[in-house]
Amino acid sequence: MPSINDSTSITIPLRNLLALVAGTAIAVTGYFHVTERVTMLEHELSMIRNKVIDNKQWIVDWEKEGLLPADIIQNNKIEFLESRVLKIENIVE
Repeated sequence: MPSINDSTSITIPLRNLLALVAGTAIAVTGYFHVTERVTMLEHELSMIRNKVIDNKQWIVDWEKEGLLPADIIQNNKIEFLESRVLKIENIVE
């Protein structure tokens, strides 16, 4: 058995060395593509989760009769303005 020390030389064919370098480059590139894809999917998931939470809150805010609180306030203001217009029309006549 040969002795191994710090001055032992190793020979490898150039073809094998190039194959190792190319394999390493392909593996690193693949790793970064997979990591990027996972990050993108996690971001999309968080954006969809936010939309679901917003939609859930919108459903909770929706009243049983189909009127939001803002719609009720708007309807009250319209009714007030209609009564004012009727009063003004009665005064003008």
